[in-house]
Amino acid sequence: MNRVIIDRECKLEVRNSQLIVEDKKVPLRYIDFLYLIGEIEINTKTIMKLLKEDISILIQNRGFGLIYPQKSKNNDLKKKQYFALKKEVYIAREIIRKKIQKSIDNLVKLNKKIVFDFKILDEISSKNSLLGIEGNFAKEYFKEYFSLFDKTLTKGYRSKRPPEDVVNALMSYLYTLLYYEIANRLIFYGFEVGISYLHESFRDHMSLASDLLEVFRSDVDVFVYEMFDNKKVIKKDFTKEKKGIFLRSEKRKEIWSDIKEFFENLKIDEEIAWLRKMIED
Repeated sequence: MNRVIIDRECKLEVRNSQLIVEDKKVPLRYIDFLYLIGEIEINTKTIMKLLKEDISILIQNRGFGLIYPQKSKNNDLKKKQYFALKKEVYIAREIIRKKIQKSIDNLVKLNKKIVFDFKILDEISSKNSLLGIEGNFAKEYFKEYFSLFDKTLTKGYRSKRPPEDVVNALMSYLYTLLYYEIANRLIFYGFEVGISYLHESFRDHMSLASDLLEVFRSDVDVFVYEMFDNKKVIKKDFTKEKKGIFLRSEKRKEIWSDIKEFFENLKIDEEIAWLRKMIED
């Protein structure tokens, strides 16, 4: 996927099938996903031109919003998603199975070890029980994970809404970005992102993206550890606000290339194909 990230105050327009950003021009054929962050001036005419070229737009400005081409496609897949709800416990269980296995494998990469009896998953007959088991595993997982960091960087547990330390702040930010990355790919392939199997759908929550995000969470965790371990981000790169701790915009701009490379190396399309097979089988 070709991402273009614009993280500065500027004006955007489209002329002659090119995205014009001040003195730079990017042919629209080279853009699949456009990130717009901060104070960017763009009008509805320009947005419509981008959508006409099947370019999705992620807007971040005191929150996130995804704008994507509203073309109805692959209605057969949407029907299969609906009928697959009768086996939602099975699909949810396999998502959690894959998440736990990947989490264990990623901890090994970080010289940490955790044991889990996968046989217990085969005995699950309800989502509530499944979520309870996943929650217990997560406690053990995060105990090992946060022990990797210096105590000045983290309080030693997962915190969100708001994140209470710099490690959690970076984790939450990247989880959110990846959620939109996954949602965009699912929409591209014709999935109905409001039909899901592990997470409950509500309002504008793209719950199927949340389902698949579970598979990649520990990949994000490894990336976060490496960013701190390699000193690409440090404690002073974050600011404390009333709503929590957040990455400073100056640092965010510096590490976009690292984030892009990380996303490009994730096998999102492969996992979407795996999910589709479970739905269609």
